[in-house]
Amino acid sequence: MIGIHRFMHFASLEYEGEYYMTPRDFLFSVMFDQVERKLFSCHCIYAALLYVAKAKPGPTFFRELGDKVYDIFNKVLLQFVAEPQTGLQIAFKMLDADGNEQVEMKEFFKVELDNCGVNTVLLVHFFGKQGKEKLRFSEFFRFMENLQTEVQEMEFIKFSKGLSVMRKEDFAAWLLYFTDEENNEIYWQNVKDRIEAGENISLEEFKTFCKFTNNLEDFSIAMQMFTVANRPVKRAEFKRAVKVATGQDLSDNVLDTIFKIFDLDGDDCLSHSEFLGVLRNRMHRATRHSRFLEVCEKRKH
Repeated sequence: MIGIHRFMHFASLEYEGEYYMTPRDFLFSVMFDQVERKLFSCHCIYAALLYVAKAKPGPTFFRELGDKVYDIFNKVLLQFVAEPQTGLQIAFKMLDADGNEQVEMKEFFKVELDNCGVNTVLLVHFFGKQGKEKLRFSEFFRFMENLQTEVQEMEFIKFSKGLSVMRKEDFAAWLLYFTDEENNEIYWQNVKDRIEAGENISLEEFKTFCKFTNNLEDFSIAMQMFTVANRPVKRAEFKRAVKVATGQDLSDNVLDTIFKIFDLDGDDCLSHSEFLGVLRNRMHRATRHSRFLEVCEKRKH
């Protein structure tokens, strides 16, 4: 339920008693803790859908649409922003009620419980203006992969402050942005003491790390052997576990940054359980902010 209240907090449009998000609102809801946006009333929601066909599918889809269209798809997409391919496959199969490996609009409506019959951007994009096209998994996966890439690029731009590289201290800020771990002060002290000025992380390195975090549960399973054996995790073992579990090669640059931040006692080993706790906090960012309940109540009055 908290995800719905998060939606209400970021929605910037009201139409006939219903709240709507623009694609810009959706990106903000993923990236930020909160954003001050004025609530506007709109009088014609259908004309805006003409922009959907003009937007080029890909990792700039939401940015191209901006505030030109309205939607209520956040409650669906927020659940999938950080899902690996296996998670998306399971989600698609759950939508595919008749098991024909295609999803029809009527099947998709079952997860848009508050749709109220409005033909939204997401529905037009997936099922066409008449709602008669069928959605295949390859199309659904490509859309979600592009969405994940777009969110990653937007977060990189935000924390790199528009530069082509992200300072390692900014990478630490991104990692810890949605967390309230008791060791946060120690982590920040590690950043100050161990990371030299001018050390940077590229966009591609950042994207690779994000893909790793999207496969966090598989990585956790791969690391259980060290937990059982009560063995500290060294860099080579950590990097190998990432590769085995997710297929991703973390660069030595990113690996060095992770160890400098999260190695609490300076023995060049990692307490992976604590590190995983920080990342899981990030993965649950869409449902963590209970204060949106209070915000939502205020907007009703």
